[in-house]
Amino acid sequence: MGRHRQGRTGIWWRRWWQAGLLGGLAGWLWFVAGGVVGYAQSPGSNGREFLADRMVATVNGDVITQSDLVWFLAFDPDVNLVSISEADLQRVLAAKIDLLLLSQEAARFPLANLTGEEVAAAKQRLIKRFPSEAVFRERLESVGLDAETFERLIRERLQVEKYINFRFQTFVLVTDDDVLEYYATRVRPALAASGTVAPETPNDEQRALIIEILSRERAEREQRQWLEAARRRADLVPIAPYARAVISGQEAKGAATPEAAPPPHP
Repeated sequence: MGRHRQGRTGIWWRRWWQAGLLGGLAGWLWFVAGGVVGYAQSPGSNGREFLADRMVATVNGDVITQSDLVWFLAFDPDVNLVSISEADLQRVLAAKIDLLLLSQEAARFPLANLTGEEVAAAKQRLIKRFPSEAVFRERLESVGLDAETFERLIRERLQVEKYINFRFQTFVLVTDDDVLEYYATRVRPALAASGTVAPETPNDEQRALIIEILSRERAEREQRQWLEAARRRADLVPIAPYARAVISGQEAKGAATPEAAPPPHP
């Protein structure tokens, strides 16, 4: 792993972009205190820096490298790439492990092919989180993320999102009784507290919003339970020193709810 690569193509993406993870699934060090990443200058490169990649962990045999984490962080405009801390790395590694588990599972299912329009829209959503496209492009270049790799990461992110929608949202059922209970126990008391007199039953707009809220909550709960079970089954191997605490925490989260059996495949 000591070989230097400029503009390295990583093995996979994995966030969410929950910032988009997963919000975004967020995005992808220099040599900072603690020596977490080697960052050097290549002879004849006009002072241009390049990443000395390292293996961080494996998840069911798939490798997570240092550059995978850097690219993930580069997609997050709130992260200062000049001073990435070990806490930043641990946080993003935990998210990437969960997202890799989802990606591995998604690969088992035939999902609809991505269209060029979907990919272009996803790129624009990410770019709009930054002050300008030029700032975003410069940020990607600073971590050696070329256009081809960026395209692949976006496509992998979208495939995970498609799987999440298919696996955890498509089959959520919200009944009329669920809506009326939520309205009676959550909405009406809140309206009363604000001095608003609410009718006995929700109107169409309120009903639609309640269904959306309950669907999202139930899908997120199903996803958490699936991930807990996936962590218990997974072969998680820490390689970088800072990864040990993360993987111990992931395994603990997976073991915290033994009643959460793996959900059946739809």
